[in-house]
This record gives sequence, structure tokens and C-alpha cells, in this order.
Amino acid sequence: MATSLKRIEKEFILGSVRDDKIPVLLIAGAGEWPVSIAELAKDHLTIAHAMPLRLLRRAETYEFRFVYREQAMAFRAKVLDVKETSLTISLPESVYKNLERRYSRRAPPLGFSASFSFMGERFELSFPTSREYDPVAQPEPSPDFDPSDIRVLVHEFNERAGEVASERIIRMWKDKVPESVEERIVVRTGKIFYLPTAAGGIPGHDPYAKPRIVTREVFADWLREEGTREELVEDEILRYERNKKASGTLSLLMVPVLFQEYVIGVVILENRTPGRPPFDLMALETYQQFAKILAYSLKLNGYFRNAPKKASGFPAEVIDVSAGGLLFANPSRELATSLVPGSRIELQLKTANRGIKASALLKRCYRDSELVYYGVEYDDIAPEDFRFLFEALYGRPFTDDDARSVEGLGIQVPPDLKFD
Repeated sequence: MATSLKRIEKEFILGSVRDDKIPVLLIAGAGEWPVSIAELAKDHLTIAHAMPLRLLRRAETYEFRFVYREQAMAFRAKVLDVKETSLTISLPESVYKNLERRYSRRAPPLGFSASFSFMGERFELSFPTSREYDPVAQPEPSPDFDPSDIRVLVHEFNERAGEVASERIIRMWKDKVPESVEERIVVRTGKIFYLPTAAGGIPGHDPYAKPRIVTREVFADWLREEGTREELVEDEILRYERNKKASGTLSLLMVPVLFQEYVIGVVILENRTPGRPPFDLMALETYQQFAKILAYSLKLNGYFRNAPKKASGFPAEVIDVSAGGLLFANPSRELATSLVPGSRIELQLKTANRGIKASALLKRCYRDSELVYYGVEYDDIAPEDFRFLFEALYGRPFTDDDARSVEGLGIQVPPDLKFD
């Protein structure tokens, strides 16, 4: 995720860009124009340029990108004054690094529109929803669990889980409300509640590259969302840990059973018998895999056969677009419960001259008082459609240099263009 530089680091890097004459791209007029920082003042930057003046407007905000020590960075700034070979811009409030987008964003070109639909069948179910999304594709084959027969699968779970846990439960939540603290957190976050030992408490960090467990930080965030005052959050976590230890729990594992945007159940393993080893990460991964196989088995065996299907073909108000994805908005709050990070959608893009189909992965979403905004990244688009879109957005062909460049930025200064 893109992160904002601290003030001192921001000023140091902008000063280095000026002193080392590091090329900067100014995004304007459907093109990328090489410029440089000529002066760094307390409240503004002076930019040297050789651009057509018709592309530069006073009071307009533009995006700037550059690469510093092989790290792509970007900022936005308002133009204060425009001259033949220079312009003055406001000192940017933020400079961002760790950019996830490979290509700079643009306002949608004239005649550009988009709509989207979910991939595959989507169901209207009476289960609680979560922030996680699982399309429930066929899982990898497992030597321990067979999804073809649901009764055999549950029997395999009871046999295998009985070897490591004193108590094991598969709890389904159709027309039910999760009640315990752990159940409510699992539903809200879609993450695994993992208490390796009650004595050790809630884990302080998540060892997985893609976070999957409830850490102390996740627990704290949930408490805040539940209305706990900030000064009481840590006390509430300690109280939970003390109560869990006093209840006789030695080790606990609760894995959500995810089906699309729903948490249809939870797989619970608990040790309350002294002498049994605590659950380790191998147990966590085994029963997370079981939860995925259980969800697929339910679908395979017709558990959702009579559930009503959700609609498709939603309109998307495009905010900005790049060669790698787009940001769009939709007012539906109901849709927001279904379209969560990790969802895959089918996009239908229309330009003045071409229609484009692409599948995309939802990376992030946020909302204001009226709309919900979704940032998606294409994960399957025909090469000829990608090149057409790139040229339509950036006003030039996609080159080998673009493919090789850092984060796809392709920052290069023509040899005959110099800045003093």
C-alpha cells in the first residue's frame, strides 16, 4: 500500500531530486512530460519544463512521478504560476512511496464508460457477511479431506480433529447470529481466531505474507469499532485474555467457513485437557484448508441450489483510469456488502472506438456520505486491448522500455532535452 513520507524525509528527497537533477514526469493532456525541480522553497517548488503552455493551467492540480533510488514516488500539487520555461507549484502536502499502481491514473477520456458483473453465480443467502471474499473455486486436492460426499467429509473432520483437540465443532450460521467475542470477530474480519496458548495470549503479529489471523492489533480495532473508548482498549484485551485462561481453555482455533461474501459457519478446535500440545501453524493451515473444502463441498452437493441469485451488470461511475486498473463509484450500500477486497469481477469497458472486456481483482474500497468507491486491478486483459487502452490513455504506444521500467513508469529523458 502506498505510504506518505514524513515531512523531513519528504523535504530531503525533493531536495535530492533537485540537486541530482532526477527526471520527473508531469502528467498532463493525456501525456507524460519530463520536467525537473529547479528550486525548492518553504511553500512552493519551481519546475523547469519544455511543455506546450496550452497544457498548463493556473490553479489546476497535476500529478508528478519520479524514481528515487529505484523506488517509484508520486505527489499532486496545484499550479500557482505558469511561464514559458518554468512553472511554480505549491509544496505538496504528501509524497507517496510504495506505489501499488504500475501506471499513472487519468481522468476517463471522452466517450469512456464502464459496467461490471461478478464472476460466476452469486447467491442471496441468510448468513452474516464479512470483509473477506472467497469465490469458492475448487480447492487443491487434499489427502485428508474429500469434498465429494459431505457426510464422509464431516466424519473425516471428526476423526482427524479428535487426534489433536479435546473439543471440535462445525457451527453453521444460517438464520443465526454469532454471539461469542471470538465468533463476532471472525465474522467481522473474516480472519482466523488463533490462540496458540491461553497463557501466551493473542498473537502480536501475523507470520503470513497475506494476513489471515486475528492479532492484538486486529482485536483492538474491533473493540474500537464496537465503541470501546481508546483508553480502555488495552484493558479490554487483557481482561479477555485473563477470562479465557480462567475458563480452562488451553488452546483455541476458530476458522471461518467463507462462501463468497458470507461467513456460513466456523470450524472450532479447542483444547481443555492438560497434556495435549498447543495448536501450531500446521494445524491452522490444515483446518483452514478443511474450511475451504467444506465450503466447496456444500456448493458441490447442492446446499445453495434453491437460493435466489443476485443481479449482475452494475453501472460504474469511473473516477479515474489507468492501463492497470480503474477507480469507480457506485451508490449501493447493499452492493458494498458483497463487493469486498478479494472479489473478482468482469469489466465491460467502452471507448469511443472500441469495447474491452477484462477480469479484475478488487484491491481496496472506501466510502463517503453518498458513494462507495472501488479500486480494481486488471488481472486478465487481452494484449491487444491493453495496448489500445495504454495508447488511448497516455497518447503513445506501449514500448519495451515500459515493460522493463521500474513499476512500469518508463521514466526516460530524451537525449536532446536538458535542464540547467
